[in-house]
Amino acid sequence: LSIKIFRFIVSTFSIDNVDRSYIPMRRNAEDVQAERQIQEDEYDPFAARPSAPLTSDFAVYMHLVKCAIGTGILFLPHAFRRTGYAVSIVCGIIMGMVCMRMASIIVQCSQILCRRNRVPMLDLAETAQFSFQSGPERIRKYARLFGVLTNVLIFFVHFQTAVIYILYVATSFQQVIEFFANLQLNSRVYIVIIFPFACALGFVPNLKYLAPFSIIGTLFLFLGICIAFYYFLDDIPDPRRLNVLTEVLPVPMYCAIFLFALHNMTLYLPLENTMRHPTHMPRIIITSTLLNTVIYLVFGFLGYNKYPDACDTVIKNLPMEETLAQVVKIAITLSVLFSFGLTYYVPIEVLWRIIYMRIATKSSLQLRIYNCLLRLGGVVITTLVALAVPQMVPLLGLFSALGMSTIMLLIPLLIEISTKWMEATRTLFAKNIAVFVVWLMILVHCFLRNAQRKNNFAEVSKNLARYKSKHNFVGTIKIIIFVLDSQHDK
Repeated sequence: LSIKIFRFIVSTFSIDNVDRSYIPMRRNAEDVQAERQIQEDEYDPFAARPSAPLTSDFAVYMHLVKCAIGTGILFLPHAFRRTGYAVSIVCGIIMGMVCMRMASIIVQCSQILCRRNRVPMLDLAETAQFSFQSGPERIRKYARLFGVLTNVLIFFVHFQTAVIYILYVATSFQQVIEFFANLQLNSRVYIVIIFPFACALGFVPNLKYLAPFSIIGTLFLFLGICIAFYYFLDDIPDPRRLNVLTEVLPVPMYCAIFLFALHNMTLYLPLENTMRHPTHMPRIIITSTLLNTVIYLVFGFLGYNKYPDACDTVIKNLPMEETLAQVVKIAITLSVLFSFGLTYYVPIEVLWRIIYMRIATKSSLQLRIYNCLLRLGGVVITTLVALAVPQMVPLLGLFSALGMSTIMLLIPLLIEISTKWMEATRTLFAKNIAVFVVWLMILVHCFLRNAQRKNNFAEVSKNLARYKSKHNFVGTIKIIIFVLDSQHDK
């Protein structure tokens, strides 16, 4: 049964349009490299790309800024508190440089592989598969599997992010409405209310039409951040009282939070494939990552300086009875809501390309209907998972630690080594070994942390099972909320 399931996953997420005839024979390394250079010089993948719809450099920049600066920024003051401001700043700069390098590698290797294999464009999974096909002979047989695993990770990471966005928007609107109207409703009611808006954003067909939503979301986000900065700088305390270093053990957690905050890896190639000027992508990556890193570090430091005992999100420390604090809450919530379409676009594109290969002979009307049904079904499943989340918290946390760090660090590392293996230097291997150590450190720390949470969650569930036999349902829910909140604060 397990073998059948594995074959089903491979056949479902495989990339069928890959030219599997490209298997270089064992030849002299110089001859192979010279032939590759000729192929890369002769073919221009950008000229063979479809002419419309094309995305401007400014729209791509807005997509990258908006997608990176999201809910992760709100957790940074708390992360600064756990590690100390000096360690946080140094680690933040290092993680920003690592993310910048990994993103540039992905785009560079994708363009090299497009020229080498004479294809106009590649997504991340196809880039992974082609890199293994042109890599050392030992790993070529794993090319298809590497592409499948990359597709699975892309789908899961963005699907989980879409679920998190729905949960964040629902709970934020719940707090605002409870504050103004004193109306007590379960957060699941707000998840259902958000469903039509998620559907509307999920039906936006491409990145060009998503650009206005990203721009509006960016404006809301910067409005909220600017007001938050006003609170941070109002009667600013003396930063010399802060801890330079508090603990060493939470450093991997801080790196994981910063990595999640800068997560854009799965968007670089879809955006690059639709650009008017794809060669401008590296400089856009550098400028957007630099801006995001600076904003994150300044926000984290000033938030920690103002609220040194900050809880998980710094917004909870703002005085909600004041109008400006309410504007911050609403603006950032709307910004996250407008980001849903961009996050949801990636897993839908992954699934649609797989489905389209099997129904390409259908009429255009039927294809449109299938596409609409896929988008609607995806939003429905995302909403149902959001409704089911306290029960899925330990499992989601474990897969997040695996998926996010692997997509951001390990996969680009493997793609670069496979693509450039013939001209690889010791410096290249040393850089990639350092990145691998960072990935392993984050993965082990997050795995142990989530395993501990899973044990705590199991113990809570066992106690609740005893409690439910003696008390009513409302009391049980109150205990669940209390215990989860206490575990979360820890």
